Amino acid sequence: MSDFEDMLAHTTPEQLAGDPIARKAFSVAMLASDFYLPVEENEKKQADKSGISLQAVVVNNTPHVVIFSSEERMNAFAPSGTRFARANGGSFFPSLMGHHAILNPGPAGLVFTPEDIAEILGKDFTPPHQGCGAPGHVHGPGCQH
Repeated sequence: MSDFEDMLAHTTPEQLAGDPIARKAFSVAMLASDFYLPVEENEKKQADKSGISLQAVVVNNTPHVVIFSSEERMNAFAPSGTRFARANGGSFFPSLMGHHAILNPGPAGLVFTPEDIAEILGKDFTPPHQGCGAPGHVHGPGCQH
């Protein structure tokens, strides 16, 4: 069991929500740990796109990128033969900015909002402007609303 897996086993969502020191320690551990990320494409498609697309699941009508803290956890959730990437949290978490994610889907899974991901990265999160709803309107610097 990795140090991060041990931390997961002894940390509750309530602790993370109510203790800023525990939340910061958890963030640091996430950025320093390796994760298993199921991917959509085969090797040829990845090479053609010069990158990968991570698998997502829909939670409350919102896609959440799926990440796992161990290969065993991934294998328990994902179908046999699922292609995956193994990556350090510090290398892929920046690509999650503005997205939702779920760590170890299931009853003990942790859901991350875009705000949570920004906090893990030590950044401010500014939600995208939703617009005024006027057809064809593009917000610019002179916009008054």
